[in-house]
Amino acid sequence: MRRPRQVLSSMLAAVLLAGSGLAGVTPLHAQDKSKQEKKGSKSQAREPRSLDTREVVSRVLRNFKDGFEALSPSTLRDWVLEDKFYDYPRFEEGVTVFLRSVGEMRVFTREVNVQVEGGRAVMLVDAEMVFASRHNPAQTERRRQQITFDFQRTPEGWLITEINPRSFFLP
Repeated sequence: MRRPRQVLSSMLAAVLLAGSGLAGVTPLHAQDKSKQEKKGSKSQAREPRSLDTREVVSRVLRNFKDGFEALSPSTLRDWVLEDKFYDYPRFEEGVTVFLRSVGEMRVFTREVNVQVEGGRAVMLVDAEMVFASRHNPAQTERRRQQITFDFQRTPEGWLITEINPRSFFLP
């Protein structure tokens, strides 16, 4: 009787491990699927490496935007390469003043174009910002502009090195 219970408990543990997504443990149906994908990938053309970079740069922009919506200038600093960003202290001060005056904010972006060349990337974005003053929350303002973000790859990852025009993010 002990033998079947041990086998059953081992099988149950294997099923639980496979379903938990632990590193190095792949469910059997996923292994079969990955084998099929590998076979099919030979016939398909490989996508350029820059697509991975585009996704990363898009994520950096989303994180920057999320920090702005959170009204947190210190979070924005995490996504900017201060040494390469011209006159960053003045930009940061302007953003801080602006965010202190805002009670609520939403920023919407749509990527128009992304160009990646080695360790640099440039993203053109259609941006819209809707915000309400802290002193008068019933009155909302809206800004729309096309903005260029420059990025640079660093040992820490991709960071923003320039925003043009900066006035979109300033009072």
